[in-house]
Formats: sequence, C-alpha cells, structure tokens
Amino acid sequence: MASRATDNLRTYFRKATLPEMLCDPSAPQMPPAGQRSQYVSVRVGHEPWRQLVELRHLWEVWGASLEEMTKVWADEGIPTQSISAEDMDEETGERFTVPCGPTFDIPLHVGRRPTDITRMIPWLDYLSLMTVQRMLHLVFPAQTADWSFSLVDSTDNKDRKVYQQFVWSYSGRGKPTVFTPLGNIARYPLVVAFQPPWILSAQDMLEFSECREFPQFGPSNAHPPALEAKERLWAKVWDTCVSHKTRWFVLTSYTHWIFGVFSESWTIGFASNVYRFDARDPTILELLAFWTAYAMRLPGWRGLPKIRETLTSGPPRIPATSS
Repeated sequence: MASRATDNLRTYFRKATLPEMLCDPSAPQMPPAGQRSQYVSVRVGHEPWRQLVELRHLWEVWGASLEEMTKVWADEGIPTQSISAEDMDEETGERFTVPCGPTFDIPLHVGRRPTDITRMIPWLDYLSLMTVQRMLHLVFPAQTADWSFSLVDSTDNKDRKVYQQFVWSYSGRGKPTVFTPLGNIARYPLVVAFQPPWILSAQDMLEFSECREFPQFGPSNAHPPALEAKERLWAKVWDTCVSHKTRWFVLTSYTHWIFGVFSESWTIGFASNVYRFDARDPTILELLAFWTAYAMRLPGWRGLPKIRETLTSGPPRIPATSS
C-alpha cells in the first residue's frame, strides 16, 4: 500500500524526481544537443552602475560541494518519522505534487504542454515550488508560515516573454521575523528566475555556470564590446536580485537548474553545477528546499561566501541621471 509523503518526508524528497516536461509541437524548436539557443535570451546592455566583476563556482569558497551541503542538511533537517499532517492542507490547497511511485500515493496533475513561457509557469509553480513550500511549512512552521512562492507581475515588457521570476516572499504583516542573531531576513530572500528551454538550452546553462569574468564598464573601458549571451543572462539575474534586495537565486529552464548567490558587496557571483530535472542524490526538490532554507538562514546556515572585496553599505542602486 502506497504511503503519504508525510509518513516519511526524508525518503520522499530523496526519491521524488520531477516529471519530464514535454513541449507542445507548436512551441519554438529546441536547439540540438550541445548547442546554444539561437533565440535572443534577454535584452541587457552594459550599465555603469552594475557592480558585477567576477564569477566563481560555489565549491571554491565554501570548501564543500552543493551536493554535500544539501545531503547533510536534508539528513539533519527533514524527518523520516511520520508527522501528524496530510499531504494536502485542506484550508489552503497546498500539497505535495511530485509523483514518487510506487512508494508514495501522489498522482501527477499538470497543465498543457508549454507553447510559451506562460504555459511553462504551472510546471514550476504546481510541481517543484508547491512541493518545497509544503515541506518547509510542515518542518519549519514557526519560521516559514508567512512565506510562500509567488510569481512576480513584471513590468519589464521587453523581456517578459522570455524571462520571468518567482520570489520566495514574506506575506505577513509588519517586518519579517528575526530568525537568528545575524539580523532581519529580507522580504524577498530568494529569486527563482526562469526561461523556456528553447531559450535557455543545456549548453546555455553550462556556459552560464562556467563563466568566470564579467566585462567592465568604466573610464578605462568606456566602450566595452557587446555582452555575450551568458554575460547578458548574468547581468539580468544580477539586476533581478538587486531589485528584490536578495543575493540568493535559482535559474532554471525546468529541464535544467542552477543555484547561485552574490557576494556581500555584489561584485562576485557564485553558481553551482547544472542539474537536470531528474537529478538524483540529491534531487531537485532537495536542492531547492535546501537553497530556500539557506537563503532564510534556517538551521544549517554557514554564511555568505567569504572572499576579499571592498564592502559597501547596502545593495547597489541605480543613480539618478546627472544633469
């Protein structure tokens, strides 16, 4: 007899992999394996106020891989014993949604196959994000009850057909609760930026992950060359995070996932390896749950990457146009 996810959340998160997202035949053509997308990803140019300089891999500064950190956190934080709750919250409709048969009785219900970014949204929202949200609400109720994933109503008309984002955001009244001696948690501690897989191919994701330098705009380089696709995407993610005052981000095409963070002074970006939707040991659900919890400084927090840089007093701002 199949069990509820709440009978053993640790095993469920360890075994449940995202279902494959097949695109509609009328969707734009996918790039061949190993090739970048031929579509324009995002329309971003050089800006003198953008402080991004250098790009690194996460393990270079933490001394441990994201896989290792996720496994330790999950083993210590996600219970294996049954908890007194159903898979679905009857009041809110929030539930575990990623199938994991034959052990767990969770049917697959998704919308239509994507033809554009709008029809891609339910695959992210209903499957990975709702499942992680449900788990965090059950395991860390005091810290996460007033938090949820929500789709941002972007006013960015030039890119909204190819780039959008969810945020893990505080919906309660007043300021977010102080969870640790490190101070207040931002109202938007995590951005989940996404693009359709025909825009953001596996090769594009790999080049984003492996990018190590961001072209500078300054007195010594007043007319830098046009940004490459991977650099435009880094610029877009940086701008998105700055607008929400959070350093923590996830970048996904649903088929592939990257987890990243910006340094304390926003000059260095850190990115993980690229993970497939059906990754195991750890799964995408484990990775996403850990990264969301980590952004909130829940148990397991080890701080921002420690590197040498000139510290600033707060998030960067776009300066007013000089007269």
